[in-house]
Parts: sequence; structure tokens; C-alpha cells
Amino acid sequence: MSEEKKRSISEQADDIRRELDELIGADETPIIDIVAKDPILPSVRNRAPISFNEMKTGASAKAKKTINALMKFYLDADIIEKDEYIVAKREIDEMTMSSLVYQLQAGEAALTRLLETIDDGELAPRMFEVLATLQKSMLDIIKSQTMYLMATEESAKRIARDIEMYRKNVDKQEIISSGGSTDNGNIQRGTKDLMRLIRKASQEEEIEDTESENLDLELNED
Repeated sequence: MSEEKKRSISEQADDIRRELDELIGADETPIIDIVAKDPILPSVRNRAPISFNEMKTGASAKAKKTINALMKFYLDADIIEKDEYIVAKREIDEMTMSSLVYQLQAGEAALTRLLETIDDGELAPRMFEVLATLQKSMLDIIKSQTMYLMATEESAKRIARDIEMYRKNVDKQEIISSGGSTDNGNIQRGTKDLMRLIRKASQEEEIEDTESENLDLELNED
């Protein structure tokens, strides 16, 4: 009796194993194909991977081009390349602008993926909450980028004004030290420029006197 019972249990175990093997090997179709073909389940898209290294490199190049163009618009090339303060400031501006551009591009990529996921059928309320938060964050980044660019432009304008004032002061000091005059807002570079102006004024007076004498002679002859 015990042997028949043992044999029965062994046969039952073999039957269970066969059933499991049949279930596992019954359909070898990949699960990805099942998901793609089932109309109830959300569709699966083939999405190209995002290269964040290329994105960061492109953001750095774009920021460098923007900052250099802005500085060249207000400052001389010699000052941009040689002045230590301007060189250091330009590097910081490029780094900050690069970070803002990169964050904006990464946010756009994340927003696109999120919209695609929702379009694929993921309609959970949490997805829409994340979408709204991400859109608000991108608007904040755009505002920060605009404000920083405006601040950088104002800084370049101020530096240009300071350089102009410095040059005027240096010119005045050079004129005074060389014996020139800065009265009445006329900047005269030393005695040579002063003598040149005097000769020019004398020649103009001589021409006017000659024209006046010729006019008097013509009137007397008439």
C-alpha cells in the first residue's frame, strides 16, 4: 500500500513538472511583441537614446559664442583678450550661460519624453502633475537665462563707460604734463597741436581779409 502511495505521489510530481514545462515553453513569443500587438496595452515606441555629453558640448559652444559676441559689441578686442579681469569675467559668464543652456535643453528632452509617455497611454494623475511642474521649471530657466544675459550686457556697458572715462582722464593728465590746455572742453595734445591750430586760424583770417579787400575793390570800380 505504501509503495503504491509513493508511486502515486511520484507520478503526480512528474505530471506537475510536465505541465510547468508545457506552460513555460508553450509560447516563446517575446513579451515586447505581445505588448506591441495587444490593443489594450499602451504602444511601445522605439526611442533614440539621448547623448547628454553632446548636449553639454553644444551648450558650451553656444554660450561661448553668445558671450563673445556680446563683449565684442561693447569692448575692444585687445581689452577682451589681454585684460585679466575681462578674461576671468568672460570665463565665468560663459560657464554660467552654458549651465543655463544645458538645463534648458535637458528640460526640453525630459518634457518631450514625458509627453510621449502620456501619449502612449500612461494617464495616471501623477504624470500630469509632473508635467505641470516640469513646464513651470522650464519657464523659470528661460527667465533666468534672459535676466542673466541682460545683466551681462549691462555689465559690459558699464565696463565700456569706465574704460572711456579712464582714457579721458589719462589724456588730460598727459596734456597737462606736456603743457597743453583742456579749457572749454577742447583737448589739445601739447604745444604742437596748439601751434597747428593757431596757424590754421591765421590762414583762415588771411583768406577772409583777402576776400574782403577784393570785394571792396570791385565796389569802388563800379
